[in-house]
Amino acid sequence: MSKLMHSYRKDWNKLKEIISNETIKIEIIKDDVSINKLIDYLISAEDHRYKYHVGFDIIAIIRAFRNRILYKKQEGASTIEQQLVRTIIGKYEKSLSRKLREICLAFALKLFINKKTTALIYLNIAYYGTDFKGLDKVLKKFNLKKGDYINDNICAEIVSRLKYPESTKKSTRLKLIENRKKYLLKLYEKHSNYKLLKIHG
Repeated sequence: MSKLMHSYRKDWNKLKEIISNETIKIEIIKDDVSINKLIDYLISAEDHRYKYHVGFDIIAIIRAFRNRILYKKQEGASTIEQQLVRTIIGKYEKSLSRKLREICLAFALKLFINKKTTALIYLNIAYYGTDFKGLDKVLKKFNLKKGDYINDNICAEIVSRLKYPESTKKSTRLKLIENRKKYLLKLYEKHSNYKLLKIHG
């Protein structure tokens, strides 16, 4: 137990340090209109109950567990907080202990920073593909930089790359990205109508 707690504290300290540094970096873009739209696309695609849960989504967890038992179907249940934890800590092994630690850290993260900051930091440091680590790199692909106007198509494509990061096998991956982008554009419209997305003013 003491070894487990030591490992948890080590991960939490790393998480806090990086979050504190990243919070300073995103300060100048946190009220940008296009960045806020990008956050909305992230929520629509990855975690549409984001406003309502406490760092982990019990509904999604139960659904994923049920579908795995009954239908042998694997599906994700990770929240944006959990994805940020995973990105920073760098642990991806498929194990129950890793998932439980991730949930605990995500819950603690929810108490440490607000939802908007969490989403923005995740977008800022996420992996979007080979040579596209972080928001600056993926925006550059579209000849954009932070502060520029980002249209809906580009927002949807950027978020699509979280699920399908561009790899060296370009042709196959780009088709997956394009199909997901089309899906996210429709999903965003649906979620916008239900007012599920807005976590900012």
